[in-house]
Amino acid sequence: MEVGERIRYVRESKNMTQKKLADSIHISPSFMNRIEKGSSQVSLDCVCSIAKVLEVTPQALLCDIFVYPDDDASISERIKITVEKFPPDRQKEFLAVLNTLASHLKLL
Repeated sequence: MEVGERIRYVRESKNMTQKKLADSIHISPSFMNRIEKGSSQVSLDCVCSIAKVLEVTPQALLCDIFVYPDDDASISERIKITVEKFPPDRQKEFLAVLNTLASHLKLL
């Protein structure tokens, strides 16, 4: 999922319109639309503003742009990298499943 797609997903999960988000961070709705479609680049300051309005961390919106050394990463780091690509609500679901599995295996 790209940054714009993640912004749209989080925005929609909070039942917020593009116009309301755009107005909240003082940009035009058409620019917000281009950000979500990936046809316009978004500055780090803008991502931080969007994240604040959406009540998520900037990292939650940007996690797809980071490059990690997959070959050298530990298994736990590779799991973390994979889960960071999920939308925030799916991360919570994954954690619940992981906790259930760990409890069942008597690891916690």
